[in-house]
Amino acid sequence: MSDKKASIPIGDKNNSSSSTQLVGNSSTSESSLEEAATISSSPPILSTPYPLEDKSAIFKKMYAHSIGYSIQAANMDSVKLRTSAARLQRTIVSLGFTKVDESMADCIVPEESKLNWALLTSKGTDPPSGPSYMIMKPFVSRMYSMCSKWQLVQSLRIADQRMQQHHQSFLTGSGNLFSPQEFIPNTINLNSPNLENDLASQPGVYLAKPARGSMGEHMQLVRIRSNRVQEDLLSFLLSSEFTHMHRSQVILQQYIERPLLIDKRKFDMRVYMLVVNPKRGSGTGDRPKQSGYFAFHHPGFIRLCSEPYDPEHADIAVHLTNQSIQAKKVDTFRRLKEVTTWYPDELNDYLNKRRRTNCKDWAKDVLYPKVGAILGYIAAVYRTHMDDRNCRTSTFRILGVDLLVDEKLRLYLLEFNELPAWGLQTSVLVSIKPNLWLEAISLVSEVAVRYKAYLPIDDEHLVTRQNFRLAYTSEDVNFARRNIAALY
Repeated sequence: MSDKKASIPIGDKNNSSSSTQLVGNSSTSESSLEEAATISSSPPILSTPYPLEDKSAIFKKMYAHSIGYSIQAANMDSVKLRTSAARLQRTIVSLGFTKVDESMADCIVPEESKLNWALLTSKGTDPPSGPSYMIMKPFVSRMYSMCSKWQLVQSLRIADQRMQQHHQSFLTGSGNLFSPQEFIPNTINLNSPNLENDLASQPGVYLAKPARGSMGEHMQLVRIRSNRVQEDLLSFLLSSEFTHMHRSQVILQQYIERPLLIDKRKFDMRVYMLVVNPKRGSGTGDRPKQSGYFAFHHPGFIRLCSEPYDPEHADIAVHLTNQSIQAKKVDTFRRLKEVTTWYPDELNDYLNKRRRTNCKDWAKDVLYPKVGAILGYIAAVYRTHMDDRNCRTSTFRILGVDLLVDEKLRLYLLEFNELPAWGLQTSVLVSIKPNLWLEAISLVSEVAVRYKAYLPIDDEHLVTRQNFRLAYTSEDVNFARRNIAALY
């Protein structure tokens, strides 16, 4: 550890997330650090590094007759991918795919699919086409209804109503209807015709944000009093950065004023959702083309604010964990940035040591499985938006998902990010993000191969899987329903 980092109390994050130590802010006492230093004896929530060489050896042995060729499209844009093209290609080659001339990409990849790169998943096709290869498609227009903060809320409400009408609702373990209200904070569009009445009936603190914003830009806290709604709204509008936006593009989301804290600081969870749409069949004759739809979740990492939480504090950096906000608003961020990201197991160990939950390993055994259950519900509701069945190739994409836990241990989903940032500002991110990509590329390759061969696709059979967990599968449409019933 360098001299520069020696003054910051962080755990050994370069080996594995199972070696955890409480990360404190600048005011954390030495005794609390000593108390929290521990090595978890149970399997970790997240393991690093990803053993690509070992996984590749198993992959090549199991699927020797299905491994074909890989092509990196000539117009591949690493900026769009937010990751290294060389890293992707290295993973593909490690799995046994033979790299061919990049100039072939233009004649193999259809015009509408020339986004980034192509991964061929079968042999003997000349020229390769259709289900024989997979491409990454970071974003399609149909995803707008999920990645827009307001469209997300609207779509979930409409889907919930339709499921109730058709008696297809998800049910909790006790048999009650499971609703998006369980995990989505109350959200109101600024253009709502009932805006004042809605706010008067649910006064309190709201977080104003652009419906399509990113990196915490333009967000602002708004306090609404039940008997002074007009006055508070007007004051907000006159002092806000939203005057140049149409009111329909601004939302007010109920602010969680009593979040669960770590070392007196607010935190949230950045997890990842991997969606895979493999194809099989020729689409003609007695072999009609079939499209699979699978969603996986990755535990990601924990994001913390640099400063202690104070619900009355006006500085937005006290309330938002986004690292862009922290870097811009907190003068000491450069020195303290290492304490702003944790491994998931560090959260689990912290809660165990502080006895903040009613059971040991609550984060590992309850919280993260609930994340998977919610994302399985989302994957089911948004299947028509995320299932790329109209594309003649197999496809996949990775989304960033932000979630928050309140002091009563209730889990809230805040938003989806169609192009999550892949920056490596801290040692935790250096450990997690590149390994996440290695696993994702290996996993989608295996899903594509297994789906085409009519082999089962689940956590037990996927040999390349390490940290990802299955959240939804088109092979068992009740899979996500069972997870909701088991955890709610």
